[in-house]
Amino acid sequence: MIMDSSLNPVLRSTRYNENNKTDIADLRQKLLALNVWPEAGDEFLALLPASRWHAPPLTNEDNEWLLIVAQDALKGVDIGANYPAFFQKLITNHNLRQAFMNELELHNHNGHAVNGNTRLKQ
Repeated sequence: MIMDSSLNPVLRSTRYNENNKTDIADLRQKLLALNVWPEAGDEFLALLPASRWHAPPLTNEDNEWLLIVAQDALKGVDIGANYPAFFQKLITNHNLRQAFMNELELHNHNGHAVNGNTRLKQ
């Protein structure tokens, strides 16, 4: 019997590497500073290396959610509880994570509101 390893999470190769650890740590620190890091966030991170998570492909909807979630994070909303699917994708997708961090930085430079100018690389 031939098995498709891409469909089996045990056999699928991991995409979690040192670069991911660094930018996930940056994301964690930023969300902790905003007091919006989810309670279960550290437990989820602990599972990443062993679980072989893979990031779902980015969609146009992700661009829309990016602005909403970033605005809520800056307002102190628990994004893990309110946007669990987005949060999981944020943790597992490097491009989404970078766009999210850029969106938060744009807010810091402008001093008012997230401007929504960050676009995701597909």
